[in-house]
Amino acid sequence: MSKAEIYRGWIVEARPVFCVQVWSAGGQCMIPVHNAKTEEEALEMAKQWIDLQMSPEGFPSSTSDSSASDFDDDDIPF
Repeated sequence: MSKAEIYRGWIVEARPVFCVQVWSAGGQCMIPVHNAKTEEEALEMAKQWIDLQMSPEGFPSSTSDSSASDFDDDDIPF
């Protein structure tokens, strides 16, 4: 990640992002994952995001080690 700088009143910073492409009956979706350090970790985080979408309460339906708090608001593509 680069050092943040100010440009014309905006704070700008380069961040590495994994884009995980997923498909379902509803079509295709790109999930930007900002907090992953590896491709494998990005895939696991995308699976957790899918679990969130499948659960009626908005919580993961599986009992994985990670929780929904691992996601930033900007990890959700919409």
